[in-house]
Amino acid sequence: MAHSSNIFLFRVFREYTEITIGSCNDHFRNQLITKKGKLLLIPLFFFMSLQAQEKNTNYTISRNGNVIGEMQLYQKVENDKMFLKISSQVNTKMVFDVDVKTEESSYYKNGKLISSYVKRHVNGREKVSKSTFFTDPHYKIIAEKKEGFFKEPIYYNLMMLYSKEPTNQQRVYSDSFQKFLAIEKLASHSYRIKLPDGNYNDYHFQNGICQKVEIHSSLYTIQIQIA
Repeated sequence: MAHSSNIFLFRVFREYTEITIGSCNDHFRNQLITKKGKLLLIPLFFFMSLQAQEKNTNYTISRNGNVIGEMQLYQKVENDKMFLKISSQVNTKMVFDVDVKTEESSYYKNGKLISSYVKRHVNGREKVSKSTFFTDPHYKIIAEKKEGFFKEPIYYNLMMLYSKEPTNQQRVYSDSFQKFLAIEKLASHSYRIKLPDGNYNDYHFQNGICQKVEIHSSLYTIQIQIA
């Protein structure tokens, strides 16, 4: 859609200048190319700059060196709004076959979290359904149909860890646990998030983008690697 609108705007610009210049004598031809071109290039580039910036990033999920699933991160930035969505699917075998589908979404405006949710299905059954909504002056949190409130403003949640390195962040909001968690720096561009259940995740970055996540559980270790 963005590519088509660019072509349309360019055609309007070209046709307008051709008609205008063609109807004038040679004395004004060069001046019109400059003046009309400048006048139309300004709105042309203005509209192009207003178009939403979209990005998709794919990750592979592995356990013990074997690929067991995949994950997609979708990011859209439009003016003062930002949308993030993570979709993942894992198929593995422990005592029995396990199929896990997870979907997470976040919406920011002016750098502040407005809403987010986490949904997880295991073998077709919903196991997790949690939401966080900003309703001025606080957040309304919903966990498995139970409601509560969260007073502190949220500017950085766990989903943001995939798209922005926490260079100046001391803590991060967990949409699953619905609380702030401390960010521990392990090394240059590497960070650890300790979870309330005793597990922890390690995040590794390059050029500000998350390249790998190591999920450490008492039962398993899973790696999420950028494809």
